[in-house]
Amino acid sequence: MRADSADSARHRKDRRTALDYSLAGVSTVLIVADWSQTLKIARYGGTDANSIIGTHPTEGRVNTWFTLAVAANGAALFLPGRPRRIWYSVVIAEEFYAVLHNLHMGWQIGF
Repeated sequence: MRADSADSARHRKDRRTALDYSLAGVSTVLIVADWSQTLKIARYGGTDANSIIGTHPTEGRVNTWFTLAVAANGAALFLPGRPRRIWYSVVIAEEFYAVLHNLHMGWQIGF
């Protein structure tokens, strides 16, 4: 009986809530905004701060990187409750900074 109640409590704790879906949505929107800005950087010869895709990425590299980022962000919904919220909080903070930095550098949001 105790194992059943422990499993039930763990299941309730890991269940996705409106907050989880909101965090997933906001983080995905920010990833897509960064994607649009980074594509402009690739098209018009700017310099990007992302060391993984390089300072002068190609459109193909940008599209591959951000497709994987969106997919990983969606897969994070399957993480347990606390790690899931930590994931989304970190993604939101990092992407918010990246988008603001790009805006400050003159790169507008939009495809």
